[in-house]
Amino acid sequence: MRSRLMITALSFALLALPTVAQTTWDLVSPQQEARDRVAPHRPGPVNLPAPPLIQLLRPDISRPISNPTTIEVQFSAGSGPAIDMRTFKATYGWLGINITNRLLAHARMTPNTLLAKNVDLPLGQHSVTLSIANTAGKAASRTFRFSVAR
Repeated sequence: MRSRLMITALSFALLALPTVAQTTWDLVSPQQEARDRVAPHRPGPVNLPAPPLIQLLRPDISRPISNPTTIEVQFSAGSGPAIDMRTFKATYGWLGINITNRLLAHARMTPNTLLAKNVDLPLGQHSVTLSIANTAGKAASRTFRFSVAR
């Protein structure tokens, strides 16, 4: 009985205290909102360049891959002027191990493609992330997850 009385008294005391959750504040004052509403508005850029697209042509990663394999990647500039192949980067796994130089040492590159033949991959599950930018400075990256069976 005494504990119930103490709990009830404590509850009423806590209700009487002001709490932070009950206090509201304005992110923007009514004056700031009114000033912004009547200010001249400049339209934003309409035709922003789209980032490049990265498409894996080979191998077909919808099923397990067999060794050796051919890797063929096609890049399109999006709405930018052209692909900047100097920005190409390849990383492996969730640690993001940089494999760019190893891949480029064995690949043939054109202005829009990368082709690497006779690639031997370890058995198991893998992910490779490819990134590239166009000459307008827009960058894109894409992660490919695949399985190697034999």
